[in-house]
Amino acid sequence: MLDIAQPEADKILTDRRLVKYQPFAKLVEAAAREQNIGAGRIFLEILGLTIRKKALTPDEYFAYRVYRKDLSRTEKQQFVGARGSFELNCKLSPPALTQLRGFLGDKYAFPALMHQAGLPTTETQAIFTTDRFTGKLRTLRNSDQIIAFLSNGARFPIFGKPVKGAQALGTVRIDDVDTASGLAKLRNGHVVSVNALADEIIRDFPEGYLFQSVVEQHPALTEIAGDTLATLRLVTVIEEVEPTVLYALWKIPAPRAMSDNFWQEGSTLAWLNIDTGRIERCVTGKGSEQKEIVEHPTSGKELSQVHLPHWPEAIELVKNAHALFPVNGCLGWDIAIGRGGPLVVECNENPGHDFYQICTGRGALNPQMQAIFSRVIARNKRLLAGRKERRYTVGR
Repeated sequence: MLDIAQPEADKILTDRRLVKYQPFAKLVEAAAREQNIGAGRIFLEILGLTIRKKALTPDEYFAYRVYRKDLSRTEKQQFVGARGSFELNCKLSPPALTQLRGFLGDKYAFPALMHQAGLPTTETQAIFTTDRFTGKLRTLRNSDQIIAFLSNGARFPIFGKPVKGAQALGTVRIDDVDTASGLAKLRNGHVVSVNALADEIIRDFPEGYLFQSVVEQHPALTEIAGDTLATLRLVTVIEEVEPTVLYALWKIPAPRAMSDNFWQEGSTLAWLNIDTGRIERCVTGKGSEQKEIVEHPTSGKELSQVHLPHWPEAIELVKNAHALFPVNGCLGWDIAIGRGGPLVVECNENPGHDFYQICTGRGALNPQMQAIFSRVIARNKRLLAGRKERRYTVGR
């Protein structure tokens, strides 16, 4: 039986507002010291790079380490921030052509389609929603029903997340609930009131909240990174007909983290060889605090020797999943490697390219990727032109 709940923070669910941000002056000072350059040079660079169209923000400039001396001016201009990434993705998957953004980002409807298509995906145990029809799935309409589900009907461990969300915000992993005390034990070691948890879900996520079975990760990955699910981020594109993988990353969570998103302190990010699934480079931290690591900080495993299991199957899975949406020129996939192989966790219709830039040290608009983007955009233009032509000829 769990004892008295620990004093609860303002938020139980994962909240990025708990991340501590450095003042601008401190960021300038740290970057100047790291690269042995003057603060004036940094100010001029920020000015030049932030007034451009699709500009970086000052925070992004530091986070991606664009101030590095080994980068040329041209290479610095190849980095994109959140705004530039969104505009790039709109060119790669133009809204006039796709019209799927709402569906792809729907964390209830999307796995249902994956299941219908016979592609392995996560298992949803229940959903909180006030206005949605969910078929045979257990539906929770209010706080009392959430409490009843977590106290009696849930199979633990269980992972909760908003139906509409990003960057692991609002997520929680619950390892157990003690019915007698009404307390829930979370993955991060906190013990909280089930009532308070249900109230927070109702208050902060009225559009819906999912409870999914925690994926039992492949033992080879658990041995390296612990038992918190460490997903792959695979970004795919369609240049002509068949999807291909643009780049691949492995998000390795911090010890006792409830999810694997890189912004959580202690998380690491690995850049993977698309052909082999081996780690090319692994980093932790952003900006001047970034460190390249060769061994996992807790398991001590040498990362350069890691070969992710079921790699060919993971590549094939994302290609098949993307082929369900051939009008989308670019999609991002969160893929888990379970005991039996890979499965789709989520689809990102607007994959931020910040992880790629942080991990590789290169801008997303480098010549190799820009050439691929140009072919994807050219294909989109042909599709849009064909659609326009058919619009005016059908029915004549």
